[in-house]
Amino acid sequence: MERRTCTKCCRSLPLDSFQRAGDQGRRPDCVQCLNDQRRLRSPLPPVQRDLQQVRLNNTFNLWHGPVRRVPLRNAA
Repeated sequence: MERRTCTKCCRSLPLDSFQRAGDQGRRPDCVQCLNDQRRLRSPLPPVQRDLQQVRLNNTFNLWHGPVRRVPLRNAA
């Protein structure tokens, strides 16, 4: 089985992991790197707000105040 090294991630992969580039042979970067590039270019969908969760968080913060990031010292 023939192997080749990707020019971007430097992994040694089988030849099937590289797309064909017409007359030039195969592309120098692997399919995984191409997929990563496509994911980075496409925008993420907006996060849907859960109104019930927002209301719950606001009520909790009104009662208990913001959470402090200090270790609990009185835990036995």
